[in-house]
Amino acid sequence: MSDLSSSYPNRWLLFDHSKSHLQASQALAYEDALIRWLPQINQTDGCQGQRSILHLYPLEQPTVLLGAKDSRLSQFKEGIHFLNEAGYQTCLRPHGGLAVVCDPGVTNFSLIHDQSQLPLSIDQAYEQMVDLVSRFLAGYGLQVQAYEISQSYCPGRYDLVVEGRKIGGLAQRRFKDGVTCAAYLSVTGPQDKRADLIKCFYQIGQADASYPNVEAQVMASLSEFIPQPFSVTDFNQQLIQFLAQSSLLDLRPNVNSTLQTLVNQMEAKIQARNTFNP
Repeated sequence: MSDLSSSYPNRWLLFDHSKSHLQASQALAYEDALIRWLPQINQTDGCQGQRSILHLYPLEQPTVLLGAKDSRLSQFKEGIHFLNEAGYQTCLRPHGGLAVVCDPGVTNFSLIHDQSQLPLSIDQAYEQMVDLVSRFLAGYGLQVQAYEISQSYCPGRYDLVVEGRKIGGLAQRRFKDGVTCAAYLSVTGPQDKRADLIKCFYQIGQADASYPNVEAQVMASLSEFIPQPFSVTDFNQQLIQFLAQSSLLDLRPNVNSTLQTLVNQMEAKIQARNTFNP
């Protein structure tokens, strides 16, 4: 993996929804809106230098974010009913391929770039996120690798791995001049139970061999590798501080009417996509 620290922008806009108690549809609406909004403001307000967005959006309500392929399960509605009965909301997201679990022990964050200012290939965008997480967690004595853990849920070539076990995964979305690399990371809590939940979902949904055969032992929460207490709040706050050491970080970006309009439009699309929910 190449060191991409030189490709980081010199200014970040921070959208921290850690305390906003967003529903999944609202959080994903911001994801889809920010990728459209960033190139617009970079072109219109005359800011000098590269500018990107760090978006933090942990979900307080236990939720399973579903990928497009999940919706093609032969018994998809039965699988959704199982998840709902288990106490999880569900939301079909526009990026990423398969189901992931989000609850108060999981954080979600993304790096959003304007390709006209910071052009990144698909692999470069993924590698930049891996580089950031790796350098951040190196401060805790952890070595992060990126390779596919095929028996995890939502496996991919850029799974985030510590000591042979998956702690998180990445997904990417592109729209015109915008690119988003999003990460989910299991910080604390019983990762084996999350894995078993998705395993049961696929069994009830009658998944064929093209879906992962999820095995709980290949996954872990980050807190299992860190001796001191470590929460989602700790992770998010310290990630912000880590990024601020080498970049200007705008903690209070201007949320103008254009962005709010985009958020409303994107949330309407997400809700229309999720008509299977009760």
